[in-house]
Amino acid sequence: MKRIFITALVFIFVSAAAACAAAPWSPKAGEYWIKINKQQLRLTLFKGGEVVKSWPVSVGKGRGKTKTSRMDLITPTGTFTIYRVIPDATKLVFDPAWFNEPGEAAPGAYGSKLISFYNKWQIAIHGTNNPGSVGRWATHGCVRLKNPDIEDLVTYVKPKMRVVIVDGDDMPFSKETI
Repeated sequence: MKRIFITALVFIFVSAAAACAAAPWSPKAGEYWIKINKQQLRLTLFKGGEVVKSWPVSVGKGRGKTKTSRMDLITPTGTFTIYRVIPDATKLVFDPAWFNEPGEAAPGAYGSKLISFYNKWQIAIHGTNNPGSVGRWATHGCVRLKNPDIEDLVTYVKPKMRVVIVDGDDMPFSKETI
């Protein structure tokens, strides 16, 4: 009898945890979050439902919503959670061999700052050593901003903050929930 009771409790706990994980996220009033619109090539910082700031970005060269490998060059859509901010990304080195491309390793390619968010492709939001590339479908999947823009953005960014990447005007939640 005790074993059945414990099994039932575990089942209820696991079911509740799965339901919470599957529940769609909606920002709370006053909560900072980021929306990246791939079609508009725009990153917008929100506080609840209000726009705080907005900047032009570059996104992946590949077209589509679903990223299946690092080689497809797609910026995936979905809701992600920020892990950390790397305060000096100039020391990071872009290695074209990671994408089976020719060329030399490029130190400083990620610009001045980098915002890491949970995903299996090692995609990030970062600055650039090539500001002329911003505003285009130009990356391997990352979201690229001009260095002054990412430096401004990171002053608002904290771990566990949400990043919502959309392919147009679609939103994963209703604006009435804000």
